[in-house]
Amino acid sequence: MSRFHLRCLPRALQCALLGLPLLSGMAVAHAADTTPSPQQATTLKGVQVSAKIVKDSDSVTKTDTPIVAIPQSVSVITDQQMARRGIQGIEEAVWYTAGAQGGGYGPDSRSDWLLVRGFTPARYLDGLALPAGSGTGITRIEPYGLERLEVIKGPSSVLYGAMPPGGMINMISKQPTAQPLHEVGVAYGSFALRQGTFDFGGPLNDAGTLLYRLTGLARNSNTMTDYIKDDRYYLAPAITWKPSDATSLTVLSRFQKGDTDSGAGFLPAAGTLLYNPNGKISRHRFTGEPGQNDYDKTLASIGYAFRHDFANGVTFRQNLRYGKADVDSDGANIGAFGLLADNRTLIRYAFPNENHTKTFSVDNNLQYDFDTGALQHTVLVGVDYRRSNDDYASAFDFDAPPLDIFDPVYGSPVTVPAYTTHTLQVQKQLGVYAQDQIRIDRWGITIGGRQDHVDTNTNQLIGDTRAQQTDHAFSGRIGVNYRFDSGFVPYVSWSHSFQPTVGTDFAGIAFKPTTGDQYEAGLKFQPTSGNGLLSLAAYQITQKNSLTIDPNHTLFQVQQGQTRLRGVELEGRWNFGTNFSLYGDYTYSNSKVTATNDLPSLGKQIPLLPKQQAAIGADYTIVSGPLAGLGFGGGVRYVGAHYGDSYNQWQTPSYTLVDGVVHYETGRWRLQLNASNLFDRNYVSVCNSAVWCYYGYARNVTASARYRW
Repeated sequence: MSRFHLRCLPRALQCALLGLPLLSGMAVAHAADTTPSPQQATTLKGVQVSAKIVKDSDSVTKTDTPIVAIPQSVSVITDQQMARRGIQGIEEAVWYTAGAQGGGYGPDSRSDWLLVRGFTPARYLDGLALPAGSGTGITRIEPYGLERLEVIKGPSSVLYGAMPPGGMINMISKQPTAQPLHEVGVAYGSFALRQGTFDFGGPLNDAGTLLYRLTGLARNSNTMTDYIKDDRYYLAPAITWKPSDATSLTVLSRFQKGDTDSGAGFLPAAGTLLYNPNGKISRHRFTGEPGQNDYDKTLASIGYAFRHDFANGVTFRQNLRYGKADVDSDGANIGAFGLLADNRTLIRYAFPNENHTKTFSVDNNLQYDFDTGALQHTVLVGVDYRRSNDDYASAFDFDAPPLDIFDPVYGSPVTVPAYTTHTLQVQKQLGVYAQDQIRIDRWGITIGGRQDHVDTNTNQLIGDTRAQQTDHAFSGRIGVNYRFDSGFVPYVSWSHSFQPTVGTDFAGIAFKPTTGDQYEAGLKFQPTSGNGLLSLAAYQITQKNSLTIDPNHTLFQVQQGQTRLRGVELEGRWNFGTNFSLYGDYTYSNSKVTATNDLPSLGKQIPLLPKQQAAIGADYTIVSGPLAGLGFGGGVRYVGAHYGDSYNQWQTPSYTLVDGVVHYETGRWRLQLNASNLFDRNYVSVCNSAVWCYYGYARNVTASARYRW
């Protein structure tokens, strides 16, 4: 859960941190539920001005199931909600979501840093896994291209295979629409942001059997950190062929390019979290070298979602995608590594690297709805396969020019070291799964199981060493709920997860897969009007065989015994009438390393996970009178004190932030002004050690205009 995967930096560098080791689509979404038609945008009388409450989820069970009927916690964030909050990254989207954290390392234009129930979540797009390479795994997905985002909490290996116990995030791409959709937008804001967007969709023929969607974005922007830009380009054509109500084929393609730089954060504790006699280090300080820290990431993919309904309740689905992800870090990629004794001269290192990943994924499943007496069944059986080819090269040395952190002068000569490691890793996963959702009067029972086979082949091209690892794992889930007429649905569930752990310890013994078990009990409530959704959950997650640094052999890792996380989550969204919405969340987390095989992290908390966090927000629109169309809203977010290292020696204090929005809708126009961290609080979000601390998000103000016809 550190800011880098463990493979991203040499182990010698990890251990040098003063002895403080770092922890390491489903079916087409329902666009009509989340996106108002152009006709709705022309008037405020009698229309739903507040964002609609989502009632169903396709991700948790891979079937279209009401959220209240799912015996597991899930949060759905729609494109409408993201647009109204003016978010610019996925980590911002989860700021008002229970059990989820975004931006724990402050702003980073390279990627979105997320936690779900204390662990880095698996990331999926349209039900298929995204690249998980050393550098490509920290993928930033453009939120404007999404129809909605589903945060699934707790182990979900039973339907998706290898993943951490905290859960997963499934991002649903914008889909072709049956109703004509034409939207263009512009935005201007803090850090010289200039952005243009467009989103078109509708039928391509009179019969309505061909539908399309074309979504695009171009953005030029600076960031909170000097010399770092955040330029993005996104284009996503999609087309649906629907010859009948029983058959549909949707082809989804996307291209995304990010031009940015590394060199944000990684500041010393002295001058950020701690006192420095030379003063406070600016949160805008760039620790790299201009021209040496370029970071360009390109993502491209094409795939499809096919569905056919046979007679007698049988439905077949197939999702397939091929994708490429390329990260090129031109230059030496200069990084920071603490201060000299004068408390102002920054030690720096060179870390050139590049990463190229190719992925292929396919998921086939068959759904059968039938009755056996008083029992109603929705049975799902499936087979999925994914293959990842990850090519990663890097070098590292401390032969980089130092920098005065308080009065920086850039431009010193830099020598780019030749690559010293070049790894080619191919991983293949084949899984077979089955699930039965049983309804008996008011009772619901969900039971499922899955068997996985994972092969990992690792080739060190420099040195010509090879390693092969094979893992087999069974995952299961069972949940029971009861639906009252009042809308209350209590439930209990158990689920299991696994994740292959590639590598060996000092003795050459291959690591065992990391596993997780969760017990959860909760209560959901949704009235028949559908204008609200409340959820309360209490859970315990037990993770086994997680990795940490071997204290006796610091160039190696070792698996510690067990980590336990107990938590309570409360989340709700409620629409009062058509023009006022209230939403919020509260999370309590009690984490502890309960067994470590004599490692010094025994009894310590999970890094980056506060014991308490909460948020509340609201939005109100005037729908009548001379001010009709004017609205305003905002929210307050609280993050409790938390540690940044596995030994709990570096704690950052709690902080509270305020967000605000003012919007005006008239005819086909929507004008909006958003501000996050409205009062521009200057805070440290986390410290991994004495040499690496990170400032949180500065105030960001964005003015935008959208026109629909």
